[in-house]
Amino acid sequence: MNARHGWLLDILILTGALVLQQTLVRWLSIGSVRPDLILIALTAVALRHGPVAGLYAGVILGLVQDIYVVETLGANVLAKSMVGYALGFFEEKVMKVMAATRVLLLGAGLIVHDVLFYLASGYRGSFFWEALWRQSLPSAVYTLVLGAVAFYFATGFKPRET
Repeated sequence: MNARHGWLLDILILTGALVLQQTLVRWLSIGSVRPDLILIALTAVALRHGPVAGLYAGVILGLVQDIYVVETLGANVLAKSMVGYALGFFEEKVMKVMAATRVLLLGAGLIVHDVLFYLASGYRGSFFWEALWRQSLPSAVYTLVLGAVAFYFATGFKPRET
């Protein structure tokens, strides 16, 4: 696959994640716990193309999400761009990233994203810890399960090389 088709596929993945996050996720939710398909897609793009692509993808995804929630304007841009940039340092061209490592990086990205988002949104003290404990951690577990499945299918069932 040439570079142009790779970028088109990534744009399709990111757009699809945005659409599915706004539509399908409400039926996938368990109570108030919802998976974050956008961070799964952001992780995949950042790991594939590096920090600059992760930064740009995070800015665009964050801006689109901030359009829907004006009260926290800018919090999604900040959190997603920083997480996309940081995850991009684990780019597949630089180091070999197995599916299990992708899931671990996704988990770290989820926690860092939510901490940054809550702080940028003005959560302080017990509100911060309660949101992290009651909303972020259950959502992170749910997202990690879906992310593990997505990364497993994305690797094409390749056996681990020794």
